[in-house]
Amino acid sequence: MSATIKPGLIILHSNQLEQLSSAVFEWIGRNPLSPLEKEIFLVQSNGVAEWLKIALAEHFDICAASRIELPGRFLWTIYRAMLGREQIPQTASLDKVPLTWRLMRLIPELLALPDFAGLKQFLAIGDAERRYQLVSRIADLMDLYQVYRTDWLHDWSQGLDQLRRANGETQPLTKDQRWQSALWRAILQDLPPEQRLLGRVNVHQRFIEAALRHDTPHGTLPRRVVLFGISALSRQTLEALSALSTYTQVILGIPNPCQYFWGDIIDGRELFKSQMKRQAYRNQQDLSLIPLEDLHAHAHPLLASWGRMGRDFIRMLDDFDHAGETRAGFPQLKIDLFSEGSGHTLLEQVQAAVRDLLPMAEHPRSGVAENDRSIEFHIAHSAQREIEILHDRLLSVFGSQNIPAIRPRDVIVMVPDITQFTPSIRAVFDQYKHSDARYIPYEIGDLSERKTHPLMAALEWLLRLPQQRCQQTEIMDLLEVPALAGRFGLKAEDVALLKRWIAGAGIRWGLNLAHRAELGLGAAGEQNSWMFGLRRMLLGYASGAAMPYQGIEPYAEIAGLDSAQAGCLAELVTALIDWQLRLTQSWRPEEWAVQARQLLQDFFTATGEADRALLVRLEDALEDWLHACEQSGFDEPVPLAVFREPWLSGVDESTLTHRFISGGVTFCTFMPMRSMPFQMVCLLGMNEGDFPRHASQMDFDLLALPGMARPGDRSRRDDDRYLMLEAILSARQKLYISWVGKHIRDNSEQPPSVLVSQFREYLATGWAMNLSGHTMEYPMQAFSRQYFMANETRPLTYAREWGAAYQAVPSEMLLSVLQDRPDLTVDIDPEFILKVDELGRFLKQPVAYFFQKRLGVIFDQHVQETEADEPLCLDALQEYFLNERMIDSSMLPSEPAELEVHLQQKAMQLKREGVLPVGWAGQAWQRKLVQDALPVQLAWLSLMQQFPDPAEKRAADFFWQGIHLSDWLHNLRTDQQQVVFLKQIAGKICLKDGSLRIEKLIDIWLSLLLGAAADTPPGAYLIASDAVLYMAPVPAEQAASVLQQLITYWKRGMNEVLPVACKTALAYIAEANPRDVYDGSMQIRGEVNNPYLARIWPDYAAISHCADWDQVSRALYEPLFLWAKEIIVAPIDADQAGQETV
Repeated sequence: MSATIKPGLIILHSNQLEQLSSAVFEWIGRNPLSPLEKEIFLVQSNGVAEWLKIALAEHFDICAASRIELPGRFLWTIYRAMLGREQIPQTASLDKVPLTWRLMRLIPELLALPDFAGLKQFLAIGDAERRYQLVSRIADLMDLYQVYRTDWLHDWSQGLDQLRRANGETQPLTKDQRWQSALWRAILQDLPPEQRLLGRVNVHQRFIEAALRHDTPHGTLPRRVVLFGISALSRQTLEALSALSTYTQVILGIPNPCQYFWGDIIDGRELFKSQMKRQAYRNQQDLSLIPLEDLHAHAHPLLASWGRMGRDFIRMLDDFDHAGETRAGFPQLKIDLFSEGSGHTLLEQVQAAVRDLLPMAEHPRSGVAENDRSIEFHIAHSAQREIEILHDRLLSVFGSQNIPAIRPRDVIVMVPDITQFTPSIRAVFDQYKHSDARYIPYEIGDLSERKTHPLMAALEWLLRLPQQRCQQTEIMDLLEVPALAGRFGLKAEDVALLKRWIAGAGIRWGLNLAHRAELGLGAAGEQNSWMFGLRRMLLGYASGAAMPYQGIEPYAEIAGLDSAQAGCLAELVTALIDWQLRLTQSWRPEEWAVQARQLLQDFFTATGEADRALLVRLEDALEDWLHACEQSGFDEPVPLAVFREPWLSGVDESTLTHRFISGGVTFCTFMPMRSMPFQMVCLLGMNEGDFPRHASQMDFDLLALPGMARPGDRSRRDDDRYLMLEAILSARQKLYISWVGKHIRDNSEQPPSVLVSQFREYLATGWAMNLSGHTMEYPMQAFSRQYFMANETRPLTYAREWGAAYQAVPSEMLLSVLQDRPDLTVDIDPEFILKVDELGRFLKQPVAYFFQKRLGVIFDQHVQETEADEPLCLDALQEYFLNERMIDSSMLPSEPAELEVHLQQKAMQLKREGVLPVGWAGQAWQRKLVQDALPVQLAWLSLMQQFPDPAEKRAADFFWQGIHLSDWLHNLRTDQQQVVFLKQIAGKICLKDGSLRIEKLIDIWLSLLLGAAADTPPGAYLIASDAVLYMAPVPAEQAASVLQQLITYWKRGMNEVLPVACKTALAYIAEANPRDVYDGSMQIRGEVNNPYLARIWPDYAAISHCADWDQVSRALYEPLFLWAKEIIVAPIDADQAGQETV
């Protein structure tokens, strides 16, 4: 049975949200509503909403029959209930969104008036997008005026071009400012007569007047409303709630950091006219009588420095707070609920000092236990390191014997901008599986779906299609979106295959020639466009590797059952071409709605519940935009840019439905009114310049004019200061503060936020303490040696995997977690077969081979990134690969006279494949490729005629120390007297001084060694672009001896890093200048540029001082060097290339 709910305004104050909630819940329990009646709670953020639901469930064992709303939306429903739903529309015509589109229509009509000369100049270029950006800012400003400066708007509506100060004085608008008052009058004039009194200002005033007259409400008003945990509200909202209390029991649960009156300790106290003061004076001392310059001796320093926002709100509350009447009307209710005691830990003492308004002179100056870590400061080198350090620290906290124990759900981590920290959070916290004891559950709040949901990212890209280059990488990113891939019949495993086809078909950017022309780049032609590549794919599917057709070179990789994916890709590209044309047009709002729905249908299909929910929100946002346009009478055609922003921003509109608190650690952005209590509060990213945050102000914002400030005005920097104070007060056991205090490049000291500096100075002075015991500095890397050395000052880490990197450190210096490390000796499978090319990879760079094969670490700086642009020129590596294709001996004509034509056809094929630049540059490269390949191919034909008959390939095997070296000897030719091995390579084989580039001979040398050791010793010819080399057969015994030595060192190189570098070792053996070969010089690139070598030996001095440098170098490369000295070299002369070369 419901109790009688007595109307009235009840304002509860407390410095702890738990006490506020307990008092409110106890009151609700003693005075319940009827069973089907809902309790209404008003909160300002989804964080407080989630916390409140949990607290309700814990107190009543269930959270039911309750409704949680935002104050602004709730008040409009109250206005309608009081004044009549038939008189007050569901949304106000002067709300920000409909006002924006009304301004879009009105502004062009007003530009001819003298007052709007400044706007006319700004909008002179006639760009609709520029106009939308301007009216959006104006609508934001007018929305603020409707909340914080209703008297200005009333004066303007009466034709008074003036501003009022807080003290009632007026100031005339200047010539450059009068457009705002004229615009407001134009807005009111544009409204139908019956709607001119339905703006928020007028409706609010009508509500107040009706409540003062005690009019009977037209609708049903709630019997009780609880506004909970809000630390800032506009006076307009307080007026409405006070008026509502005539009919409804209105309970305000206000977080107040101080139990005494503290409204006079901050600058601006003279702006408050109210003589009512809810809290008592501390020590009966009226601080308003003390000059501001002397208040530091009578007030708490943090409250005075950071408390302006809270002070303004609480002082405004005093105008409505009649504590005596509340106590008389509700005698069973305690309305001041402040904690007691001075606290045991440093954190508790800080909070108690704020509560008791302790000036600095009265702080304890002592009393902090030596092991007190309730407040911690952590200094890192980057945001990534801040998260890694936090993860280790949380693991330590969760494993400690805290009473009560701190669980992941008891921890909140706040950062200035969550989007900057999100990648690092996911990288660090997702690295451990759920089965790992180091796994910590977490939830990231405040993430914009527009920035994080793949479907939204793809949609926003599509809505910028007319300006997109449609690069290969961009379309590949689209294919990674499940909702889009599913719409075109693609699965996740198909994407990798399509990426290979796309790269192989020469696709770079641009949909087709028309698309490039729209971008002003039609001169680039269609080569390397998506239609260019698709034609190659489809022709390859139809004809295989056949002759070209109408200038199209077939891409023959498309075949078999996988070929359906090419059709899916073609469907996607066709859709993009169609929509690229559609989206360049301007449409009216209703037409844009049709296009938007069709776009979603053409490109997306929901693959899960999250996709379906997002598509519903997109439809809702579209409907809201259409309603706003209809309400404001806007119906002109607008371009894509003007439609895109209001539609997508509507999806991210703030609601109370977003999940905030979960069962794990909560990460979120610093936002006002998030003073929920947590056992551990962590503040990360507290860097100078990042916090407090800066908010840009519009040049025409009249609120920012000197002398126009009023109590309750919002300021981003004041909000952040008060938020810092709330964060400190909401921590129950631990306060963790972190910042990037060391520069990542030079390790120089970086200052923290000015608020952190003030807080540290406050602690050091108030408790006479040395903060070094509460401040921890960390190494720059998570794998630093400092983490794993056995000493008392080492930082904490649970990443034991990094410890294996220090296995060479003496065991007495290492932590015990490394003492049981496993034996790292390679275990070779008895069935393993070592190939010649594998042994060759080892010889070319033993250090890189160890990193890649044993450690699985790849620093390959030559990995080709996905190409986004068509080739405009060719670098040396690209030229080398093209030369390799040009000298391919397959389909080679037998007559030298036909060779040049054959090479020209190959060059034309490269052009049709899109690997050559367009235009005259491509033609020049065609000629160069033919000219470079011709002498090499003529020399090849000469050798083919000298050895006219092919010889069968031979299997060669060699066994040593359990290793089976085996391979086939290919490309064998014979003149019926001897068998030779023929090979040609792209590029030069000789240096400028005529000496050989011996490192390029490793593969052929190993093949000759294996052939000789297997009793099939061939000779060999190697044709390069500058010379033909003849290599005599290697004696069998010598070959066996060398292979035995190489295999022995290969096994050793699998177990440890060998101190050797191939080119440098050859120069060392040749008694040349190995230092220049390794370190490099102005003329040559040093071998140390190899990232594997640079990781271990930064210069020649480091590698040459290794104990085994000489031994390993000679063992691996001296046989190669001596063999190369026996090679016969015949330079290729282009003019004599047709003659016999050897």
